[in-house]
Amino acid sequence: MLNWQEIKTENPEIDQIVILSSEKVTDFKKWTLAQFLESDDKSKFIYFIHSEETRESSSYLYWTPFLIKDLGIPLDYQEEELPRYLYAFKEILRSYEQRFMLMFRITQISGEGLYHLDFYLNGTYSRALSLIEGFIVLLESKNYMAASHLVRPYLDNFLRLFAAWLVENPHDFANEVMKGKKVEEFFDKENAKQKLRDWYLRDRASEEYPWIKDVYNTTSGYIHFSRKHIFNPIVEVNINDFTIGSYLSKYDSKTVTDLNRIEAVLVMIEISNCILEYAYGWARTKSKKI
Repeated sequence: MLNWQEIKTENPEIDQIVILSSEKVTDFKKWTLAQFLESDDKSKFIYFIHSEETRESSSYLYWTPFLIKDLGIPLDYQEEELPRYLYAFKEILRSYEQRFMLMFRITQISGEGLYHLDFYLNGTYSRALSLIEGFIVLLESKNYMAASHLVRPYLDNFLRLFAAWLVENPHDFANEVMKGKKVEEFFDKENAKQKLRDWYLRDRASEEYPWIKDVYNTTSGYIHFSRKHIFNPIVEVNINDFTIGSYLSKYDSKTVTDLNRIEAVLVMIEISNCILEYAYGWARTKSKKI
């Protein structure tokens, strides 16, 4: 889902990362990635356009945000509105396939040559695309329980990318992981005695994104057999005659609501934003045009 704005009538926020295009299309091959900046003398605004010199955007007509943030539903939502919100958010999540493909292209052409971290990122992008596709397919087949399992490995996808920023040499780190060394065998450059175990990556990433700790803890309950699986088939409890109604099916029970599905989709979008923010940071560093 792309909300194109005309460059001549509306500008992005300062420092915002945007997609530029000469036409309103969904084909990422016709996009370029840019960052809206203020000139040094603060006399005008310019676009930092990747793979090109920093210049004005005269050859582009439209822009749209690269990352979609601050999504949610109104506190006073009506139940009948939830399917519409769910559909819109799923379409936004689908659009991240194109955003990952654009980021892949940008990280390849930024700077001179390829580094081990580029290949590490490529693996992250590939895993992201697979998990997003699987998540949407399962959600649309009314299999929320299976779809929700994929949120945790998707968060893991970001945390193990984030780990590259915690080590002394990210390229050596990426090279060693490519050879088979486990991420948890590395140490934090700021704490030589602390290995990069999952819980530690969770806590360090939560310093920047506070919601990660809650998502990590909640989704871990789906990975390991827990109360979530025990209570999922229970669809009715009658306190008057002390009976419990259960429902066994490979599809969602009526206890799973569109609100549950919306929350899961929004988390997938937020994790996607985290991955792409770090990838963009590497592209800027690699380009040597900061």
